[in-house]
Amino acid sequence: MTELVGNSKLKEIVIVKYAVLVLILLAVGCSQPNDRVLSGVTIFRTKDCPVKNPFLKDSLPDRWRFVKLETSDDCLIGQIQKVVVHKNFIVVQDDKRILVFDSTGAFRNRIGQIGRGPQEQLSMGAFYVDGQGEFIGVYDILRKKIFRYGFDGKLLEKVGYAEEMDFIKDMSLADDQNLVVLFTNAQDYPNEYGVFKAGNYAFRDYALPYRVTGATSCGVAQPSMAKNNGMFLMTSVLNDTLYTWHDGRVDPLYVIQTGKQAFPQKAIDDGGPYDYYPEVVSKAQKKGYSSGIERVWLTEKFGCVEYHIYRGTGSFYMNNQLHEMIFHAVNYLIWDLKTHRAIHYSPAGTWGINLFYPGQKNFCTATENELVSCIPAYEIAGIDRAKMDDDPIYSDPRIREIVDSTEENDNPVIVYYPLDSI
Repeated sequence: MTELVGNSKLKEIVIVKYAVLVLILLAVGCSQPNDRVLSGVTIFRTKDCPVKNPFLKDSLPDRWRFVKLETSDDCLIGQIQKVVVHKNFIVVQDDKRILVFDSTGAFRNRIGQIGRGPQEQLSMGAFYVDGQGEFIGVYDILRKKIFRYGFDGKLLEKVGYAEEMDFIKDMSLADDQNLVVLFTNAQDYPNEYGVFKAGNYAFRDYALPYRVTGATSCGVAQPSMAKNNGMFLMTSVLNDTLYTWHDGRVDPLYVIQTGKQAFPQKAIDDGGPYDYYPEVVSKAQKKGYSSGIERVWLTEKFGCVEYHIYRGTGSFYMNNQLHEMIFHAVNYLIWDLKTHRAIHYSPAGTWGINLFYPGQKNFCTATENELVSCIPAYEIAGIDRAKMDDDPIYSDPRIREIVDSTEENDNPVIVYYPLDSI
């Protein structure tokens, strides 16, 4: 297994591990069952997974839950960066602040305040939720501290962090003792993740070097992390492998075989550095390679990943310049964490393009037994009412009420999709 080691040795070790894993997969071939386990790694082949919709019963969305977030001058939400549902709280981070709503969508309070006062932050970056400690930790790169707040917005304490926690995009507890951070993807930050002690944010080590780096610190790629109870998973850029944190090390745990070969490192390096991530994705997909796992989510019983299948390219003009656009199909694989039974679906390919279909708007988070989407109000307000009678989804009076009552500048609607069985 791949242990966390110093940065100078890490890339060599991970590449060796990746090469061994590829050889194992080639040896397995396509004749093995879907839940084949080799050296602790479970392999899912999407072509062998039945297509199923686990969210609809009798084609009706009667078990879905809808929460309209309150709209007022105190809580207007901009471009959403992250959503976390914890107990009776919905925590939303946009491009300027962090807001807390209750389970009915009522606004409760802000988290933190930008300013120069002793209790204020100079900057507000990534955040994480400590469910046991019952606090929200917010990253302040300028003060070099994590500000810890109660869910009521009261500042509990400020804790300094190690200098290695620099320019991060996201953070999540892997377990009670370890905090995993996701670094900005750029040449000066070659690693995807760093591991720190959860109590005092002392640095432990780096994990998983980026396979592709950006020309600037704005970042070109963003892996994904998911945690629920004792399970923690991480994706890796342009990689079909899901990794976990276990006993002080990062190990591969799942491989999602989508029918496409892995994108060779040499092909990536020949075109870099890249200005933005879609350049790399386009290159991989056009050449017939996998573009990797995009996102991962965890409930108590199930795991879910999103991956994309290339469908072609188009073009558009912007600022009097011709730009290329990639068309791909969004696909999901959902599996039982205990039995490894898996299903596959694509929301557009299976059920059309209704805005409320599960996965039509990317899932943003998960609860103990639900996947969750955040649907912007301006998209709901733009639904063609004349076509609603032709879609059975709109026979649900709750959805009709949401469509009829939502205005373009309202806050988004949170939709919970129960996932009890597959």
